[in-house]
Amino acid sequence: MSESRIRDHLGAFGLSATEVETYLAVLRRGEATTGEVAAAADVSQGYVYDVAETLVDRGLVTVDEGASPTVLRARPAAEAVAELSTRVSDLQSAIADVYSEPAAADVGFEVVRSRRTVERRAERFLADATHEAFVVVPATAFASVRDAMAAAVDRGVFVYCMLLAPDTDVVADAVDDFGRYAHVVRTWEARPQVFVLRDARAGLVGSHGVLTGRHGDEYAVTFGQPEVANGFYGNMVSNVWPMGQVRHVSEPPELPATFEYFRNGVTTAAQHLAADRELVADLTVADTGGDHELDFEGVPVREASQTLVPPVTSSFPVENALVVETDSGPVSVGGDSPGFDPYFEDFAARRVTLRAA
Repeated sequence: MSESRIRDHLGAFGLSATEVETYLAVLRRGEATTGEVAAAADVSQGYVYDVAETLVDRGLVTVDEGASPTVLRARPAAEAVAELSTRVSDLQSAIADVYSEPAAADVGFEVVRSRRTVERRAERFLADATHEAFVVVPATAFASVRDAMAAAVDRGVFVYCMLLAPDTDVVADAVDDFGRYAHVVRTWEARPQVFVLRDARAGLVGSHGVLTGRHGDEYAVTFGQPEVANGFYGNMVSNVWPMGQVRHVSEPPELPATFEYFRNGVTTAAQHLAADRELVADLTVADTGGDHELDFEGVPVREASQTLVPPVTSSFPVENALVVETDSGPVSVGGDSPGFDPYFEDFAARRVTLRAA
């Protein structure tokens, strides 16, 4: 059984069957002359000299050419395996130097079990975000995504983060300046699923332990469909986000400001309204009951219904809408960008410009 395993493993390292048999002839004896090896392996003595060079290079044997006849000695098992392990480590380093991880397209599903791969997928989703990102991770894993979160904030992405920690001291150690990494940070002393979502289009969801390394059978699933992304977002914003304690809220963007992503415009409006600032908006909207479009210019913003920044103003968790005053009276406007389609709103808008009244 042992010799069979040796043949299999050395074959995987590239030794030919004859080279393996030559090595086994030495290994069985501990040491042997070239003639003894040739007879045991059923090869010529000249071939033994050729093979000996290969076995020496692989760290499996030593050759005593001072003896007459020449003697081959097997190296102790620990030394031989250590030499092979060094070669494997060198190969790993060489592959890592050359390897470029392909960017996974935002399609289909992928099951990921490696903690490092989950971290890389989270970093990629954050790097690809252009408007909005949600991050729900254990506080102890925050260091693996903090740089990607900070880069997203620098690009103008609205980042919402929940850090999970049974001990809030861990949270204090995790970040020195919440505002560098997210617009809103919450903490929760629980262990819900890990969650990363970008632009309501793609992301990952996984068991809590996939980023803590406590269990070997944990995994995450990545996805790239808006419909799936919205389902996970709805669960997160309904069942996880409200449970957290608010630890940081950044100041809203200065006005005037234009938002190509409607949800960002709603949260910005909510913050300004909460500060008793009067706003007007410019919107191009589509009638949800038909196909015609309308332009609303300089209409006063009366309400902003949302659940992402305090205070919560929505009547249900995923609500995201503005109420503006038009010549015909107040109308509700929902978003027509990737995300939830309007539920009850009269109109849908893809962009909004907010200005101080």
